Amino acid sequence: MRTENPAMCDWANRMEYDKWTQHEDSGRRFGHMTTNISECVNSVLKGTRNLPVTSLVKSTYGRLAELFVVYGQTAEAQLGSGHEFCQALVKAIDQNIRDSRCFTVTLYDRHQSEYTVTEMTPTKNFSLGSYRVSLKDHTCDCGHFQALHYPCCHAIVCCAHSRLNWASYVHEVYRMTEVFNVYKHGLVPPIPEGLCPPYAGPTVIPDPNMSRARERRPKATRIRGSIDQSVENHPKHCGLCRQLGYTRGNCDQRRYTAAGDGYML
Repeated sequence: MRTENPAMCDWANRMEYDKWTQHEDSGRRFGHMTTNISECVNSVLKGTRNLPVTSLVKSTYGRLAELFVVYGQTAEAQLGSGHEFCQALVKAIDQNIRDSRCFTVTLYDRHQSEYTVTEMTPTKNFSLGSYRVSLKDHTCDCGHFQALHYPCCHAIVCCAHSRLNWASYVHEVYRMTEVFNVYKHGLVPPIPEGLCPPYAGPTVIPDPNMSRARERRPKATRIRGSIDQSVENHPKHCGLCRQLGYTRGNCDQRRYTAAGDGYML
């Protein structure tokens, strides 16, 4: 970063590291980094982002009410079926169990649960690395144990070595009882428009010049680097008919399909 833009590096260093780095966040993000959470919200509200403010709030409220019902029913069904943890954790633990088959464990302190895990090749002839694991402190040198709050593959093999249940080292947030508590509260239906008091404020008219173009992709605003540069003298290639010399927007096949089928690809 300092090689590309020293000012940008100085600006980042003025912020506290626990605000933007995973190794300094003390596990408060549970592995969620950058804009993962906001992108999930964007995907849910993809069809409502360009609506006026009132319609945007109403659509957001209705979408949340719909999702709370669906996910609440799913969590209640899984809880009634005897599932202890959410499915995302079950898949992650299964993968960690598969990844822990070529590890060698050395116990250093049976009271403090201090271990050393050595990763071996499938033939167990060479070592690929060593990690310190503390089941008491829920830490591992790989960093996944303390960042995600459930046993990594090294902690899993330590639990198996000492005949301990790995479930006791999982954070409560992954339990189905906690997941169900998120969605157990329902949302009340909004007041119908006919029962709302009349509005006597100013009338706001949107500027048509500020609206987003409906055709083709919007212009990207991100800063492009050397990896984004196109190859020189590279001919255009249509993604629809696979012909050279033009792009998908100028393809005759697209206009023919739009006129004949009533929709545009």
